[in-house]
Amino acid sequence: MFSSCFGSRTRSSDEEEPLLSHYDDETSLQRQLHQKLHTYQMLRALSKGFMPSNEQAIVNLRTLLSADILNPDNADLSNSGRALVHYTKQAITQLVELLQHKNNHDQIQDFIWCLAKARVSVDMEHIAAQASKAKSQADTAAC
Repeated sequence: MFSSCFGSRTRSSDEEEPLLSHYDDETSLQRQLHQKLHTYQMLRALSKGFMPSNEQAIVNLRTLLSADILNPDNADLSNSGRALVHYTKQAITQLVELLQHKNNHDQIQDFIWCLAKARVSVDMEHIAAQASKAKSQADTAAC
């Protein structure tokens, strides 16, 4: 949708290769190392302005949902802490549903990309002059 308004960005096949984890390692140390490298690659890509695809975002959000930190049954949490965890999980779940059902062609990512690349300038002197002119006309009409 937005790509028709802003011009679609072209992606090569390398740019569309998802940064999803593929762990076929022999040892647990290798698996942990690859997980850390994968996390670093994702954060680095985000810092360089690359947006995740729907599939990437959903996989990462589901991984976050399964994390121990979002376990509301944790005995160390207070009642307000449990409520915070519950509502956080609910918000993440709703975001996953939004991405699945309303963003099937990465429109949100395209929109954010276009906003990040947009250059906007505001002529404050012109706005001030127009406001002053409108105020003087309003004062004249009020008399």
